[in-house]
Amino acid sequence: MAEKWIQNWLIFGNIFFFFYLMIYATYILVANLIGSISLYRSRKLEQLHNELNDSYYYPMSIIVPAYNEGSIIIQTIENLLKLDYKLYEILVVDDGSTDDTRQVLMDRYDFKRDSERPIRYQVPCKPIHEIWVAREKGIAITLICKENGKCKADASNAAINLAAYPYIVCMDADEVLQKDALMYAARAIMSKGEVVAVGGNVKISNSVTFRDATPASARLGENFLVDMQVLEYSRAFVGSRIFHNIINTNLIISGGFGIFLKSAVIRAGGYDTTSMGEDMELTMKLHQYYRSHKLPYHMEYVPDSVCWTQAPESIGDLRVQRRRWHCGLIQNMWKYRRMAFNPRYGLIGLFMIPFMIFFELFASFFILIGWFNILLSLLTHQINLPYVLYVMAAYMLLGIVMTVTVFIDKMNMKNDYFSGLDVIKAFGIAFLDSVIIRPWLFIVEFLSFFQYKRLKGRWISPKRVQVKEIQ
Repeated sequence: MAEKWIQNWLIFGNIFFFFYLMIYATYILVANLIGSISLYRSRKLEQLHNELNDSYYYPMSIIVPAYNEGSIIIQTIENLLKLDYKLYEILVVDDGSTDDTRQVLMDRYDFKRDSERPIRYQVPCKPIHEIWVAREKGIAITLICKENGKCKADASNAAINLAAYPYIVCMDADEVLQKDALMYAARAIMSKGEVVAVGGNVKISNSVTFRDATPASARLGENFLVDMQVLEYSRAFVGSRIFHNIINTNLIISGGFGIFLKSAVIRAGGYDTTSMGEDMELTMKLHQYYRSHKLPYHMEYVPDSVCWTQAPESIGDLRVQRRRWHCGLIQNMWKYRRMAFNPRYGLIGLFMIPFMIFFELFASFFILIGWFNILLSLLTHQINLPYVLYVMAAYMLLGIVMTVTVFIDKMNMKNDYFSGLDVIKAFGIAFLDSVIIRPWLFIVEFLSFFQYKRLKGRWISPKRVQVKEIQ
């Protein structure tokens, strides 16, 4: 009886696991192919047409939440002051920092206290104590000092309540917003109607040297973990997001760089200050709001609108980051579970959320079941080992080739330069990622299901370092 049960389980499990992998591989192949073609066509189109970039402007408020960012905040603001854009403001939110964040800002810029500025708490946040204003190179800089909200979402909401312009730009305090990033984002907003959000292309800055908020050198570096994330970000932002852009199913406008229609964010209720994945939560909230009210909208992804961010350089920091990302995914999938498989929400409900549930949220469970099946098959002598190894090798090779192909696609993007040596290096990194890092990350994600509650209520900031700049 037990033997028959094991045999039935193995038959079902092996068939399920085979189709699970094939469906995911097909999705990755189709998404990256469509993304590559779209990127190539857009670059050719831009080369053929002499567009007047001066026509693409829209007032924007740039929000920089800062908690204990005294070591890098000045460099971040200085790079924002170099943006090639006509009309924007910078709002820095000192979220109750315990370091010298506020003092270094006061020492660098001529801030004057604005005690008469009205505050409309249209989205929830902890009390704002002081507002300071300065002007540098003709750009307004507002320093918002508030009670610690214990999360980036609360700090972002505070700035939304004080933002003067119709579009808000949300970023992290350690990032470099590329000089032309807002220009490309504004072009997307003006070229399509009802754009409520624009997602930019987030890239890794650790090995990059900048000149005037533009990369002067963007080669692969010497840190394997960082280089692995360079390939991973290329796969995520260049391939799949372009595909989802076409069918308006992007489920994450990255917290590292996202642009939102302020009125839409306020109507939806702002950032959720209890969320561990506030960027995804706001994106899903906007999808839910507009589809529930049957309002036309679009969330645009713009690969040429680039923001450079620091990636974790140690295995410990990477574990903390990915654990938090997965905890945020767990929280958001549960919060918006009623959207799943619901035709009321179109492709978001029928395709994107189910995909995230099966191939992201519970991927670690399915992978572990697959490995358990292989082990059980070996123990019961019910496996064709050469065939299994062949399928695994073919699947791994497909993943490696697709990763490197998307990396090479960066030739169709501005300010991305690499050599043939980088391509060879990319193959080696992709292989090691497949056999070492990816299995380890599955374990981190699996354990996240049992750890996410204790992560609530505190900022988690990795080690910050200043980016390399050429004067």
